Amino acid sequence: MKEQLYTLLLLQEIDRNIVREENRQKILPVKIEEIESVKKNVERKLNAEKESLKELQSKIKRKEMDARSISTKIEKHQNELYGGKTSDIKELKQLQKAIELLIKDRDKVEEELLVLMDEEDDIKSSLHKAEEELSRVNNQLQQKKEEVSQAEKEIIESIDDKKRQRKEIAERISDDYLLKRYNMLWEEKEGEVVVEIDGQTCSGCYLSLPSDIIYHLQRDDMLITCPNCNRILVWKDR
Repeated sequence: MKEQLYTLLLLQEIDRNIVREENRQKILPVKIEEIESVKKNVERKLNAEKESLKELQSKIKRKEMDARSISTKIEKHQNELYGGKTSDIKELKQLQKAIELLIKDRDKVEEELLVLMDEEDDIKSSLHKAEEELSRVNNQLQQKKEEVSQAEKEIIESIDDKKRQRKEIAERISDDYLLKRYNMLWEEKEGEVVVEIDGQTCSGCYLSLPSDIIYHLQRDDMLITCPNCNRILVWKDR
């Protein structure tokens, strides 16, 4: 019985290692998902900057058209003022006044245009930074995908190797009942089905064990389970 129990301990350790590797495999995609999430945020920022730039450039074009329209009117009135077609003082004063007002309007539009062009420079700078950040994230994502692919390959190889070891170890356990009980308790006990005892308590649930259980454990003459947690007990060689 002792040999069978210690073989079962080896099987349990292999199964734990398999679970650890499978858990490692499960979290691999998370590393990619984290970077992809960052990428989406950068792309959203980039698209927002492009949209803002598009709207701003439309405003700039409208302001430029307004400035040209006002300049055309100023030129027209100046031609009327200095062209000699009219000599009426009142009309000339009205033309001069109209030109002054138009010049003020044009100056105002040009000031607004300068502000918009400064905003355009700021957005272009921000857009350039977002493009650089997206490029960096894309490179990081590609690198991480390669790392994950390599890690997954190594994990799969490790799992396959451990499963071969498990099969070999399981074949050394001739007690079918012992193996069935182990498999039945595996999920319930979260990989701690067989526990080694070197004192008066169960190392699985910390229950104080009766003296007769300790006696039979030390003799290794029968299958002993904890009366509280049902784990399989084996006396630890010192």
